[in-house]
Amino acid sequence: MQETSRPDAKQSLHTTFSGRLKPVHLTIFLIIVLGTVLSYANANFLSAYNINTIIGFGAILLIVALGQMFAVLTGGIDLSVGGTISLVSVMFVLLVGEVGYFAFPVCLATGLVLGLINGVILTVVKIPSFITTLGTGGIITSLAYVVSPRPVSAGINDYHFFELIDGKIFGIYTSFYIGMGVLFLSWAFLRFSTTGRSIYYIGSNIRMSWMSGTDIVRNRCIAFMLSGACAAIVGIVISSIRYGGDPVVGSSYVLNSIAAVVVGGTALTGGTGGVVNVLFGALFLSLLDNGMNVIGIDQYFQQAVLGAMIIFGVAVTFDRSKTPIIK
Repeated sequence: MQETSRPDAKQSLHTTFSGRLKPVHLTIFLIIVLGTVLSYANANFLSAYNINTIIGFGAILLIVALGQMFAVLTGGIDLSVGGTISLVSVMFVLLVGEVGYFAFPVCLATGLVLGLINGVILTVVKIPSFITTLGTGGIITSLAYVVSPRPVSAGINDYHFFELIDGKIFGIYTSFYIGMGVLFLSWAFLRFSTTGRSIYYIGSNIRMSWMSGTDIVRNRCIAFMLSGACAAIVGIVISSIRYGGDPVVGSSYVLNSIAAVVVGGTALTGGTGGVVNVLFGALFLSLLDNGMNVIGIDQYFQQAVLGAMIIFGVAVTFDRSKTPIIK
């Protein structure tokens, strides 16, 4: 008699969802439910002003989360995005008065270089990305304090530089269009470039990728460079909106960017997910953050909700077949 195998007791929620329902579908469902509940809780939630606020500031989270996505797709994580945002924030305000429009490429290049440093330490020195970016994040934040130990305001004569980003087009915040531009470029990069496809291969199975001839060092460095570039863009956008820089402005984006990635359905184990997942993850978190503020939920409790969302997102997307032993 043929023995019927029992289901593995360690079967994860990831396996269940991959066979029946994708995590991004659950995120879309949660967005609909959350939007419905909040609209009943406060009549102003669906006002044109509030919706514009949600998509405008949600786009900022989307940009840094897209950068985080590149690192996560390779099986890594970037905890230095907060430091990069803070450093670029103060750099941009100080540089724009000295070099004008050249401040934009200089700050973007700074993000690329910081990402490259993370990638080199990870791939050449072979220190795990968690430790690497935790360390570099602290160093970069210290550099932000060295550049400006306190918040710095833009000069009145420099306002026209900031108005390029702090404005509206057809009644919608410019940050939304920037976010959509980064989204499209990220999608095209992953979809059509050899490096984009290699990032997925590495995250799915790094050993097999290496055996097939994939350049692990190059591709992982590029992934972290893109993460640094996206963080730099956010630093520029935030400075433009505030007309000033702050050496701690990026601290909240570390946890938020990771939350947007995993809640959207991109697995921390790598190789699964993409820009659509991050888009809905960022939209959900922006909706949640705005809704909690509108209905008056305490700020400290909001952090607890965010932490719970990360745990839930990882529980749904985490592929335990890649990590049989949870440390």
